[in-house]
Amino acid sequence: MHHSANWRACLLLLFCLFPAASLHALSILTYNVGGNGATNWSTNSVQVQAIGRQMQYLQPDVITFNEVPFSHSSQMTNFVPAYLPGYFLAMNSGTDGAIRSAIISRYPIVRSVKWLDGVSLVPFGYTNTNPTFTRDLFEAEINVPGFSNHLHVFTTHLKALADSQSAARRAAEASAISNFFVTTFLPINGQRPYLLTGDLNEDVSRPPSSSQHPIERLVNAATGLRLTTPRNPVTSDERTWSIRNSSLTVRFDYVLPGGLLFSNMASSQVFRSDRLSPMPPNLFTNDSRTASDHLPVLVVFHNPYDTRFGFTAIALSNQLVRLNWQTTTGRQYRVEGSPDFISWSSLSTNLTATSSNLSWTLSRSGNQQFLRVYRLP
Repeated sequence: MHHSANWRACLLLLFCLFPAASLHALSILTYNVGGNGATNWSTNSVQVQAIGRQMQYLQPDVITFNEVPFSHSSQMTNFVPAYLPGYFLAMNSGTDGAIRSAIISRYPIVRSVKWLDGVSLVPFGYTNTNPTFTRDLFEAEINVPGFSNHLHVFTTHLKALADSQSAARRAAEASAISNFFVTTFLPINGQRPYLLTGDLNEDVSRPPSSSQHPIERLVNAATGLRLTTPRNPVTSDERTWSIRNSSLTVRFDYVLPGGLLFSNMASSQVFRSDRLSPMPPNLFTNDSRTASDHLPVLVVFHNPYDTRFGFTAIALSNQLVRLNWQTTTGRQYRVEGSPDFISWSSLSTNLTATSSNLSWTLSRSGNQQFLRVYRLP
């Protein structure tokens, strides 16, 4: 009876299941850094330093930058080690000759592709002078720890200005992006997590009179992209441009996740350094204004593959202890034992789930033993 009592005592702790090395949240930041026309993009520039301080403070996992000056884009190889050491950089995006996009990631970028740089917009209804995509749709495929599939991050920077010709080009560019998702990306990668970010140069809630509704062309059932509306936590304002004017006027900058990420969205914000109180160290009140005329937008997602799991049954029968717990097909699990809840050793490894439940049996011994289950990445 002494041994049985010990087993009952340890079984009270069996409800603790642990994901091993699993990522619980992923943060994505998009930022038009206002580099058009900049003559100095080095880490000596006060503008670049203000951008860097904000990134150090926010520590996003993935950053999509719009409007990196094309002629100075090589300086990004200095920006990353200075402000985000250890991060990965992808810079092979298209350009209009003046500015381009970049993607920076805490996790390995396994590939990056420019998809729509200079493609014709005639099939999408724009037939005016030089009917080509202004900049690009740029993608980075990222190996995020704890994700069962790679993350696909896209960023774009649609045509600016409020005149009717720019509005028509912007709408055609949005249609080209939607067509890409429907015909090229989703048929192959539809089960993978993906999102589109960037400066779309229209406010979905305050469109110009010339608008041909580019946001609605992107956010629809066919693309699977969803509209999010991050707000500043102090002002509750979703507008992101122009912080350098007397007041913000419109929202240009968007994070549009696919359904998998959207259903796991944890939090979001439009970041302003001038609204922080107290002011954190190594950040200045005017950093947002100094850095850009846009504000950064940050969205945090729960890991969609890090679903909660628990025991469905714990049974004692003769000299056997049987555990049953919830599983995800294809994921691997490990059972560990400890005599003191301090020193742990593997009792069974590489238990691969083939259904939504997994069973494991252990022969009872004469010594007290605690058990725990790990879900591997």
